[in-house]
Order: sequence, then C-alpha cells, then structure tokens
Amino acid sequence: MIRPDLHLHTTASDGVYPPSELVRLLQRADVTFFSVTDHDTMAGLAEAEDAALQRGIAFLPGVEISTEGEAEVHILGYGVNRQDPVLLSFFEKMADDRVNRIRAIGEKLKELGYPLDVDGVMADAGESIGRPHLARAMVSKGYVASVAEAFDRFLGDGKAAYIPREKMAAGRAISLLRERGAVPVLAHPALIQWPMERFLPLLHTWMDAGLMGLEVYHPSNRGDYGKWDRLARQHGLLVTGGSDFHDHDPRHGQLGETVTQWHHAMQDAWALYSAAQRRGN
Repeated sequence: MIRPDLHLHTTASDGVYPPSELVRLLQRADVTFFSVTDHDTMAGLAEAEDAALQRGIAFLPGVEISTEGEAEVHILGYGVNRQDPVLLSFFEKMADDRVNRIRAIGEKLKELGYPLDVDGVMADAGESIGRPHLARAMVSKGYVASVAEAFDRFLGDGKAAYIPREKMAAGRAISLLRERGAVPVLAHPALIQWPMERFLPLLHTWMDAGLMGLEVYHPSNRGDYGKWDRLARQHGLLVTGGSDFHDHDPRHGQLGETVTQWHHAMQDAWALYSAAQRRGN
C-alpha cells in the first residue's frame, strides 16, 4: 500500500527538520512515498535521497518555485535533476534575490525599533532564506509572541516591514521545469483565492505552458477535495497531494494527514512517479 506525502519542507528552506530527520519522522508516520519540495532550492535532495534509501522509503526529488502575477502562485516540480546546471543557476539567482530582500526587510525592522542579527539569521537558515526565518528570530528576541503575530504586524503583505519580491510569471517556471525534464504541478490552488471564473482561464494558460498536474490533496483544500479532484481529472491533469509540512505547528499540515481523504492515492502517486520517470528519460 502506497501512502504518499508529496509536499514537504526541510531546513534547506523554511522547515525546521534536516532532511534525514524528516525521513525518520515520515517512517514513524507510516508514509511510504515522499517528495521533498523546498522553496526555490534543491539543496536538501541529496540528503533526503540517502536517508530514503537507508530506511527503504520511496523518494521522488522535488522543488517548489515561488512565482507571482496578480496573486502568489507556487509551482511544484517533480523528478528534478539536482545536478542540472540550468536549474542550479536559476535557483542561485533566486537565492541572491532572497538575500537582498531579507536584508531590506531587516533594515525596515531596524528603523521600526526591532533590530535583528540578519547575518546570523541567514547563516542559520541555509540556502533558502525567507520571511519565516525572520519571524522566528523576532519570536526569539521577544518582539512578538508568535510567528503568526510577526506576519500579522510586520512581515505579511502590506505590513510595516514588508518588501515585495521580484515577480516571476508562473508560466516561466512551468516552462523551465518542462524543458528540464520535470513534472510541473500547481501547488495548493485554494490559496490563490480566486473565483473559478477567474481561475479557469489562468489554469488553461498554465496548461498551455506545460502544466501537468494539480495539487488536490493539500490541507488548504480541505472540505473541497471533491471539487478540485473533479477539476483536475476533467482537464487531464495529474492529481497530487501532500501535507506541506514545515513543523509541528498546528497552522501547518502534519505528516501524511491528507492521505486519509485521498481515495486514489496509490494510483495517483504511481501516475506521478511514472510521468516523472518518462520525463527524466
């Protein structure tokens, strides 16, 4: 029986567990097939693959690319080659942009009277620094009581210390992943929060760019799994799912939680794996 969790984060981006520890936790949660999909980096994939081999758990290398247009859109890429020079160069540029943005946010926080050791935060964060790292540092300094408060008061869109990031079209990320032999999937569509009459034309545009799947079984879609499942299958898209696990905070998905509602998990996971194998050959 395949029990998949295909959306997971590690300390290579904004998760709190190193890849090897995450795999240990996955085994305890009875997950038998997983993908690490860190934000805009493939740095954790080698360790995750080694740990998966040691523990006998099936593994599919992945990544989550942050894009923006009129709304924030994330594209999952499955079956990526972690040594692909084009992808590595692409993510290196994104990492540089992230660092510049985090430094600018740090300057704003300092002006507001909440100084942080941004260099120290970046050193601890690894290759994919993001606002959650600053939020955790603010909690540690006692400036806020929680990560949620840090975002609500300072780091969220339009808040006091918010700096917008450089925008990249979702279609560009989708096309890049297809060109490099990976399977592009639209992550957590419910979080885009658009009515269907506005969402569908964009979905068709992204499919024209090479989109191959829809992440149906994500915690944010809870209560609407049937709607998103029908939409994906009607459009001939692969159906995927995962917890989007970062840590044990109840605001995030927990390991393996969506598989209990994912009635065709084994067939859908196998279809994704097969597509990734075909694309990689």
